[in-house]
Amino acid sequence: MFISQPKIFISSTVIDLTNERLAAFKAVENIGAFPVMSEYTMEAQSTDSLTACLSKVMESDIYVLVLGGRYGWQPKGEESITELEYNTAIQRKIPVLVFNTTYPKEQLQTAFEAKVNPNYFRKTVQDAFDLQQELEKSLKYEIDKKQNIYFDKSETVYSNIVKIQFPANLYIAELDIDKKEIQEYNKERKKYIKSPSLLDYAVSALYMNEISFPRDWIVWEGKIITFHDLTDSRIGLSKIIDQGTAEPFECEEFYNTSTEHLSQFKYLLRRCLETKLHKQKIKWFKSEKLFAFLPTQKDINGNWQTRYGTWTKTNKKAARKLVDVKLDLKDKSKVYNLKSLAFRTTFEFFENDWYLSIKPDWIFLWNTLEVCPFAFPNIQWLKKTERNMHVFNHFNFILRYLQPPQIDSLFDEYEDYKFLKIGNIESFQFSPIVPDDIWLHLEDAFSRKKMEDKDGNVDLFKI
Repeated sequence: MFISQPKIFISSTVIDLTNERLAAFKAVENIGAFPVMSEYTMEAQSTDSLTACLSKVMESDIYVLVLGGRYGWQPKGEESITELEYNTAIQRKIPVLVFNTTYPKEQLQTAFEAKVNPNYFRKTVQDAFDLQQELEKSLKYEIDKKQNIYFDKSETVYSNIVKIQFPANLYIAELDIDKKEIQEYNKERKKYIKSPSLLDYAVSALYMNEISFPRDWIVWEGKIITFHDLTDSRIGLSKIIDQGTAEPFECEEFYNTSTEHLSQFKYLLRRCLETKLHKQKIKWFKSEKLFAFLPTQKDINGNWQTRYGTWTKTNKKAARKLVDVKLDLKDKSKVYNLKSLAFRTTFEFFENDWYLSIKPDWIFLWNTLEVCPFAFPNIQWLKKTERNMHVFNHFNFILRYLQPPQIDSLFDEYEDYKFLKIGNIESFQFSPIVPDDIWLHLEDAFSRKKMEDKDGNVDLFKI
């Protein structure tokens, strides 16, 4: 499959076929391809002519052989450079197009003409104009044929989105609070909020009633919206609502009402995700708009320690740093900052299904767990040095962390959050296919070898 301009190598003797080679150059340019020709497009190289030409043949997508009358230069006293180029194309299984001319041929050229695979349908041209027309037609056919091989096939593509599940119903109730009473309460505890929102009032009302409640709910148009059953008086939120107004709504009916309803529903889902991840010591950083793993233990000096996470990769358990402590170079007893694995998320709704997209990222924090504002160059460097394999491993690890445990836990703090379930990686049948060798060459030699299996396929799940 040609991701960019297909490279067409024109192989022939030069001195006796100047008009034909110019015609070939024009033919290749006319179809939007790139002509690889020593006199027109090949750059100067610090290597000998033979090596340079053969390397260009190996880089080409289609090889065109024009048989003139002369056999040409024999760099090693045996085969001509044209015959060596032909042999290279055959060995590399590069598509070959052969054009013959009516010029009288030298004895060695006649032998080479006989050697050229008789299975190739060769076109005999009368002159340079004829060659240009026939080459244009042949190249168009060959390029379309190669493109159609991939457009007619499909391959499984794994995305960075996962399907999610949530309850069929949500609950809506009118907020019932006394703003003046809440303002007095906040004054007493010296928690003044400038221009408080209804959400701020609602949170303060819970504190005022000594209610500790997760933040998996939203306030919109004077109403509380949540997956918690607001008709149940045992629910903490029931103390700040008019319980007589509490009623269930079908989620589908709610988010299909308007674009604003859809936006608010996505906001509710994010609040649920925040609550789900809170128990796992993963924090939402509003300023950066991402989630990040937090450290969990301190040393005797009050400094955060490196946090590790374990997971099963293929059949083996693997450990990775979730939070990496960077010590102060001048005073090793102090922490300079923390490099934390992070990720961005968005909720997507299409074809009547809901998905969560996950994009791995990084964040640097001070020892106080505040965002380090000077680390942008470090994050950019990390992203530039990471390859496909690294990013996929980050994604796969984060996903395992978000999914429910394989076995039920005896401890409440490790029980999975009931209102939001995270599924597995979504796969799609994608066409046209992208051959592995197009993107695999971006990896270094060690990673490339590691990512190839005996059939030449890449299975990211077994990295």
